[in-house]
Amino acid sequence: MRRNLTELSSKEYDLLVIGGGINGVCTAWDAALRGLSVALVEKGDFGGATSSATLRILHGGLRYLQNLDFKRMRRCIRERTTLMRIAPHLVHPIPFLVPTYGHGKEGMVGLAAATLINDLMGYDRNPAGQDDPQKFIPSGRLISRYRTLRILPGLHRERLTGGAIFYDAQVYNSERLTLSFARSAAEAGADLANYAEVVGFVLDGRRVRWTKVRDVLKGEEFEVQAKVIVNATGPWSDIVLGFLRYRPPDPACGGVIRYKGIQVVAPLFCEKYAFAIPGQQREADVLISRGRRPLIFMPWHGRSLIGTSPRSRGVYVGDPDDFSVTERDIERLIVEINASYPGARLTRQDTSFWYGGLCPVTEKNVEGDRSRAARKSEICDHWKRDRVQGLVTALGANYTTCRFLAEKVVDLIFRKLGYREPPRSLSRSRPVFGGKIDAFNDFLGRAIREKPDRLNEKTMRRLVYDYGSEYPRVLRYVRENRAWGETIPGTDEVLKAEVVHAVREEMACRLTDVVMRRTDLGCLGHPGEPALRACAQIMAAELGWDESRRDDQLSHARKLFVPGEGR
Repeated sequence: MRRNLTELSSKEYDLLVIGGGINGVCTAWDAALRGLSVALVEKGDFGGATSSATLRILHGGLRYLQNLDFKRMRRCIRERTTLMRIAPHLVHPIPFLVPTYGHGKEGMVGLAAATLINDLMGYDRNPAGQDDPQKFIPSGRLISRYRTLRILPGLHRERLTGGAIFYDAQVYNSERLTLSFARSAAEAGADLANYAEVVGFVLDGRRVRWTKVRDVLKGEEFEVQAKVIVNATGPWSDIVLGFLRYRPPDPACGGVIRYKGIQVVAPLFCEKYAFAIPGQQREADVLISRGRRPLIFMPWHGRSLIGTSPRSRGVYVGDPDDFSVTERDIERLIVEINASYPGARLTRQDTSFWYGGLCPVTEKNVEGDRSRAARKSEICDHWKRDRVQGLVTALGANYTTCRFLAEKVVDLIFRKLGYREPPRSLSRSRPVFGGKIDAFNDFLGRAIREKPDRLNEKTMRRLVYDYGSEYPRVLRYVRENRAWGETIPGTDEVLKAEVVHAVREEMACRLTDVVMRRTDLGCLGHPGEPALRACAQIMAAELGWDESRRDDQLSHARKLFVPGEGR
C-alpha cells in the first residue's frame, strides 16, 4: 500500500470515496472487488477519528429488541458471522453477562425472554460448514444470583436476582481492522491516500466533475476526477456538502447532529466476561425501556474498556476538528462508573487512557427533542435530494454493519453508472488482508511452534492477532536486520520491525500513526518516552526526518495522552 498522489490526479476513476474511516474503506474494497476503478482520500489517517472511538463490540443486535426492530437484529447477526469469517484474526466471540434486578423487564423473566428471542433470531449464527470451532456462538443462558456475584462481586446487590449470559463478538484491534479493509481495497486495485483533504468541488452544471484535494503533508493542491463520489466522512459529512454551495462550509451547519462517544481504559474487572449494567442516564429513544442506558465493560488487552452509548454523553456543538476528550468528560464518566458499579472504586489515576469520537445523526432521525435520536445507517443520493448528480452520502450506524452498508452503497453506484443490475458483491465471502485462516487456534498454535528462536511466545501470539496470515511480512524485516527483531523499549511484545513495516507497507506518515494505529503501543495509554523516541528514530531513518521534524512528531504524540489536546 503506497501513497501516490500523482497517480490520483492522473486519471478518471469510476468512484472516489471521501473518508478513510471504517465505512469509507469498506466501500472502496467492495467497489474494487466488483471491478470499479476506485480512489479514496482521507484528511487524517485511516480510522483515526470516529472509527477509533468504539467499544470494540460487533454485536448481534440484541439492543434492537427494545424497539422490536427484528430486521436490524437479523442483519447484525449475519454481519457478525461474516466478519468473524472474513477477519478471523481480529474478530472473536466473547460472552456477555447482564445482571437481572427485580421483576419485569429488568428481571429474570424479561432477560429470559430476550435471550430466547436472541437465540431464535440467530438460528443460523453457526452456519453449516463452519470449520472453525473458535468462532462458535453458544446459546444464551440464565445464571443464579450466587454465580453472578462470584463473577461480578462489585455489583449493586439490592434487588439482584441473577444474570443472563449471551454471546457477541469483540474486535481485538479496531484500528487494524480498519487498516485491513484499506489494505484489502489496495490489493483489489484501489488507490488510497491518507493526509489528503478535500477542499472543494468543481461542478459542471449539476454534476460534480472534479474534487479539489490538498496534500496535508506538503500543502500542495491537486484534482481528482471521478464519475461518482461517495461522501463517507461521518461527522464531517455536512461540512463536505457545504462545498456544493459555492462558499466555505460551516462546521456548525444544520442537518447533522454530532453526539459524543467516550470510553476510558481502566483496571481489569472481569477477565472472561464483558458485562453490561444499568448506568445513570435514562433511556428515552426505545419502545421497551429497561430504565437506564447500560454501561459496557469490555475486557481488553489485560484492562477494561468502559463506555456508554454516544447519545448519553450529549451533543457536541462546533467544528468536529476541534473535538477532544476533556478532563471533565473523563471525571463525569468515572463518577457514573462508580455509581453504577460500586466495586469499581475508580480514581482518575486508574484511567490510563481514553477514546472519544463523534457519532452523526441526521435531523430526519430525531423525533421531537434530541434525546430521541436514533442511529441508523443512511444512504443519500443527492440527485434525488439536491438535484446534484454524481454524489452520494453514506452514514454508518455501527462497526457491525460496515460491510453491509458498503455493499448497498456500491449497488447504488452501479445503478448511477448505468447498470440495470449491479454485479454480485464479493465482500461477504472474500477474506480481508490477513484473513486467510481456516481454523484460528490451529493457525495460532502452528505459528507459535514455528516462530523464530529470537521471538517470545507473547510477541508471536500478538503478531498473529494483529496481522493474521500476513504476519510473515513483519518477520521478513526481522531477517533483513537483526536489530529490528528487538522489542521497543518498555514493551516485551512490539517489535521494531513493525515500525519499519508500517512505514514501508502501511502508509504510516506520522509518529502517531505507528503508536496508535499500526501497533498496540499506545492503545492502553502512554507507552513511555523511550518507546516514543525509539519509534521516532526508526521513522526518521525511513522517512528522512531531520532533528526538528522528529522533535515535532514527538511533541504531537505526547499531546495524545493529555486530555483536551491532540484528539
